Formats: sequence, C-alpha cells, structure tokens
Amino acid sequence: VYLTTAQNKYGLPVAGGPDDCKYENGNGCLNYILEIQDYTKHPQGSPSSDLLPDVVWSGALHGNERVGPTVVVETSLLMVECAACEALPKKPSDIPKALECRSDLRSKGIDDANRKWIARLVSSRKLVVVPTANALGYDRNTRREGPIDPNRDFPYDLLDYTKCMQSIA
Repeated sequence: VYLTTAQNKYGLPVAGGPDDCKYENGNGCLNYILEIQDYTKHPQGSPSSDLLPDVVWSGALHGNERVGPTVVVETSLLMVECAACEALPKKPSDIPKALECRSDLRSKGIDDANRKWIARLVSSRKLVVVPTANALGYDRNTRREGPIDPNRDFPYDLLDYTKCMQSIA
C-alpha cells in the first residue's frame, strides 16, 4: 500500500483556502490517493508494474455524497486483508496465524474461494483509490468544488474544451 496525494503525485494545487480542511493545518484540502498492488511481485517502476491494469475507485466526486469514502476505504482494507491472509503461511510457525486470519475473514462473510479470488485481484492489478476526489466539497458537505460541479468538468460533448478540467477533483 502506498499513500500519496494528487498534489505530490501530479503537482496539483490544493482546493480551498485557510478556512477549509482544518485537519490539513489550514492550507486547503489535499486529495489523497491510496495505491494497492503486489509490490513484491511487481516493484514500483518495474516493467511488470507498468503493465498492470489500473482499477480506479473514487468516493465523493460530489462532496455531499457521504458514504463513498467509507465504502472505498473499507473495501480497500478488506482486499489488503485478504491478500495478506492468502500470503500466509510462509513458514510452519505462520500456520496458526494463517488459520486465525482465514477464520476471521469467514466470520466477515469471505469464504476461502472469495478470499483467494480477492487476493488474486490484489496481486494482478494496481488499485488506485481516491476516497475524497472532491475533498473541498466533502469538507464543506456540498456537491460542488467551489463553483464547479466535478461531474460536469470532463472533456465530453463540449463546444469549448477550455471550460473543462478546472476542478482538482
């Protein structure tokens, strides 16, 4: 798991100002990105890593859609848990831990076949998770990022393409 921000990865500015996202020390809102992949099998920047299909999950494209961030974070956690559990045991002393891990997953409704399938997804893809694509709107509990509706900010079916891709989301 690798955690970064759109600001660090892509050089984007923060959304908002000193009165927004107070947990960010009054500098505006960062857009966090969580990347999940099997970095042992596919080290970052390796040819195999570059060939992995990307799966992107975003929550809160509209800031007032409150459940999205929780759903993508909890699903990410479950996927990482399945992958870590499936990787056990590496040595005989890991067997009790592997059995306990698999039992815990079964108690969450993840049977052995699904655990293996989810672990395979993690080992064969790069999952890019953006919990709050519209961090400013989420902080303000509003649909828009300032004056912009991020859902209308894509370069599709427009006469003037200079009026799109204006939001950080």
